[in-house]
Amino acid sequence: MSDEPRHLSEFLKEGPLSRVLRESERRRLETARIRKLLPAEEAAHVVSAATNEAGELVLVMDTPSWAARVRYCLNALPGGDVKIRVVPRSA
Repeated sequence: MSDEPRHLSEFLKEGPLSRVLRESERRRLETARIRKLLPAEEAAHVVSAATNEAGELVLVMDTPSWAARVRYCLNALPGGDVKIRVVPRSA
């Protein structure tokens, strides 16, 4: 093993960090796709959107009030199983 310093980009291309980077990009793209399907006001409050292992779409909203509003837009989203979560308040 070399004592030569490695660039961060090397760690992001291989090994466990590469899986994290790929998952992060997948979630970023899925969030962007879901935001395009929602009305602009609701889309602006989507923190994250991702499909879980069970195949459900999980939307994470920034506040409970916007979570409630986005429930009225579920017919614009693909699939039938959608879970809506809210980012927990910080202490």
